[in-house]
Amino acid sequence: MIFPHTTLTTVHLSALLAAMVTCLCLAAPAFGFDSSTLTTLTVDQARELMAKKLQSTGGSDGGFGSLDALTILDPEVAEVLVESTGAISFNGLTELSAATAAVLARHKPVGQFGHADLRLNGLKTIAPDAAEALAAHQGKVLLYGLETLDSVPLAQKLARQWGELRLGLTELSPEIAAELAKHRGNEEDTTRPGVVHRRADGAASVLRLDMITSLSPETAEALAAHEGVLVLNGLVSLDPAVAAALAKRVGNRTNNRTGTLVLNGLPAISPEAAAALAAFPGELVLKGITELSPEAAAALATHKGRLYLIGLMTLSHETRATLQGHPRVLLPRSPVVAQ
Repeated sequence: MIFPHTTLTTVHLSALLAAMVTCLCLAAPAFGFDSSTLTTLTVDQARELMAKKLQSTGGSDGGFGSLDALTILDPEVAEVLVESTGAISFNGLTELSAATAAVLARHKPVGQFGHADLRLNGLKTIAPDAAEALAAHQGKVLLYGLETLDSVPLAQKLARQWGELRLGLTELSPEIAAELAKHRGNEEDTTRPGVVHRRADGAASVLRLDMITSLSPETAEALAAHEGVLVLNGLVSLDPAVAAALAKRVGNRTNNRTGTLVLNGLPAISPEAAAALAAFPGELVLKGITELSPEAAAALATHKGRLYLIGLMTLSHETRATLQGHPRVLLPRSPVVAQ
């Protein structure tokens, strides 16, 4: 701060210092530290956070007290943090010990349907002992970044969660797929032993596994047991045997609705795979396909449910005529190039 044409007396210096102190106090965080930048926390700092409450940030999964800068979380610190009655985000953690997982599992679930309690989206892998410990958590944990899942107990816990189930898995065994396929989360919450929260509208479960690029027929068969919306946008090719397995999905037997199969990562589909997939009775979403052969079009035209093909860029006259015979097909609004 500069005072032009003024001689700085003792009085002026005192006033200047007082103003500087006031500015610093106003700029200081509510805590004696900035919790948004700390990569580690001491027990005392954790207690201060709990005393003054974490600042909540909103999102589609609810409001979270953000500790996303943390890269290390000791069990002793976690012991203090899990006393919070609100949801907490730990997206900066890339490793989780069994001891810390066991403590986090004691965090009480929030009461609002569909909202998560813990965010651990930075974890790509979880060791078996940590996964088993975390599986004891009641409520909802987000693991969007999880690339591998070998723990049946954790898969069973995730399948009981409410809301959409989205994972970053890049590989999937039939055993784990069978557990995840039991997810009914948009319809009901069964995370608390002996208690079931169910939505009156019977909303369909959403199981989203967008990072899987290939499936074995056995894994596809296991996933076919899922009722609701199954999203597999990572698949870039579709073997006829895998298509036949996925087509066995029966929809939602609770309210007699057909299911939805979303495969928007497919840029093309063979006539054989199209014929197998056409047996699926529910909604079929293939928005990534840009070109379709007359043979594949003829196969898809036999499909009975709603069919999305709005990504098509080129169509022959024959293909167009074939697809228009489908009573519930959605084609692109913009003109396509007729061949």
